[in-house]
Amino acid sequence: MRSTLRLVLPPFVAGKLVALLVPILTVWSTSQAGPTYADLLRPFGSWDGASYIDIARGGYPSGPLDLIPGHPGHLWGFFPGVPLLVRIVHVVVPDWVTAGVLVNVVTELVALYFLAKLVLLERGGDEDSARFSAWMLALYPYAVFLTAVYTEAPFLAAATASLYYARRGDNLQASYAAAIAMAMRISGVALLPALLIEYLRRRGWRPGVGLLPIAASLLPIALFAWYAQHLTGDALAYQHVQQSASYGNRVTTWPWTALWTTWQSADGGRSYIFTMEVLFGVGALVMLVWLTLRWRQYPPSLTAYGWVVWLVPASLTYWLGLPRYEMTLIPGYLLAADLTRRRPGLRLPILVVSCGWMAFTASALGSGRYTG
Repeated sequence: MRSTLRLVLPPFVAGKLVALLVPILTVWSTSQAGPTYADLLRPFGSWDGASYIDIARGGYPSGPLDLIPGHPGHLWGFFPGVPLLVRIVHVVVPDWVTAGVLVNVVTELVALYFLAKLVLLERGGDEDSARFSAWMLALYPYAVFLTAVYTEAPFLAAATASLYYARRGDNLQASYAAAIAMAMRISGVALLPALLIEYLRRRGWRPGVGLLPIAASLLPIALFAWYAQHLTGDALAYQHVQQSASYGNRVTTWPWTALWTTWQSADGGRSYIFTMEVLFGVGALVMLVWLTLRWRQYPPSLTAYGWVVWLVPASLTYWLGLPRYEMTLIPGYLLAADLTRRRPGLRLPILVVSCGWMAFTASALGSGRYTG
């Protein structure tokens, strides 16, 4: 544990400095008067973060599901994992946004730790590859959302732990971690094919009782649906809110149809946002095809996880948030380490560019210009 922590602490500290200082300094520099503590923290609890904090503070709204934009019914479009964690930390930390940031700071360190452990496992203890993978995640262009009150850090902590334990053959621990991931966001279901592949592969593709804990990892989603049924009479409240006007009336479609719609949107006033959606979305698709073709080098379980993580947001009416969601494409960090292993001189320039991009995104969040 100590040796792995030594690998991940430098990128963790560097990433936190950028993610915290840039939004705070942006608010400070644009404030007409001296900003208050609440003003400085405002960016970290904005956009989706505001919804998670509202749920942590007051819970989900009861009564018939209200899909009118601006009404509290939209809160059913967010999973309960992050609000629960924020609520727990708030017992000792009085400020809600501070509690949310602390949750993400701790869970990011856990995510970096298990990512390094996974890379060490896959590459025979290669510390350089593990270290570079941690730097890539900590300085990812959208890594400011590992600090803001979003799901990325808690989800990554659980997902990397689940994949690590699955690759080690510890099916029970992998299932526990998968259940935590599924409490954070719907893309936790991407862990199911990974766990099934690893479990069945080790048993010569014969089923066994180990399938039970894998199936039980779906329990948080089932409980969330039951709770929605109890409060609103609609067990599918999450899905119905996701398809409502509050979320842009996005419904399931073919990824290429969504790509074309997104590409057409890139000509409008939000051209930068939708251009990034296309760039990251297509880039991730190319990466996943590469991983699939190199199935002897990259475990099919990790690739299967990556495909589902990509397909969940890419199969909606238009792409929005893909650059952020793709931060959780865990096999991509392993691929980046492999591609630069024989050319280590490329690693520093890559990290410098990524860090600059991250600072730009953090500044946009600090000024309230971020969308996605």
